[in-house]
Amino acid sequence: MKKTAGILVNQRNLEALCVNTLNKKNLSVTVFSDSKSLFQSLIDEHLHLLIIDSSIETETIDMIERYRMLRPQLYIIVLGDNANMQGQFIEIGCNVYTHEQGLDHQLNILEIDHLPQHHTYDELIDMWRLSNVDYHLYTPCHKKIKLTVREFKFLKLLFESEKVLSKDMIKEHVIGGDYFTSDHRIALLVARLRKKVNTESVHDLPIKPDYTNGYLFAGRCIVKHPTPKRL
Repeated sequence: MKKTAGILVNQRNLEALCVNTLNKKNLSVTVFSDSKSLFQSLIDEHLHLLIIDSSIETETIDMIERYRMLRPQLYIIVLGDNANMQGQFIEIGCNVYTHEQGLDHQLNILEIDHLPQHHTYDELIDMWRLSNVDYHLYTPCHKKIKLTVREFKFLKLLFESEKVLSKDMIKEHVIGGDYFTSDHRIALLVARLRKKVNTESVHDLPIKPDYTNGYLFAGRCIVKHPTPKRL
């Protein structure tokens, strides 16, 4: 099946660049005029790639995060020129953050065959499982992900929290040490976890950041404990 891309940009030259380059890569391209039509398309259809211009007033980090949560497997390229925002877009799960001059390069190096395939309904509704038996993470598509001790502690706190897990809790129970660099170390931990899961499975890790307070795991999840032995 031919893979599909969606584009929402505010310049005709960028639109033409995306359409021409992606057509050459045998991608079917839909150009959207506003976020409403894009959002409806994400509900009704399966896009594999989304190119979004963050300079458009409606395309805030919160809106783009909604796109990610609606289609966890979507490959998202965000256009922007604010270096201070790059980390936040990557942290919510966007794959690439680039300026207009770098877009041509990102499109040319894009490997279409490596764009994630869509999952079946049964796979999507399955749970993320964190095992207290072998200390691995199991994805909804049943991939087994090896974790470091710090990654396991962090995910366990997230899985067992019914609300946003505060940064102070993460600092106390996972990071430790120098509190002046804790926020950066937490963000790096999340980024590495996302990259690890994305590399080894077809799913994206649904960790939702609350930049003021902490983090929330936005997927269905469970911690599996050892089965008690019968006497």
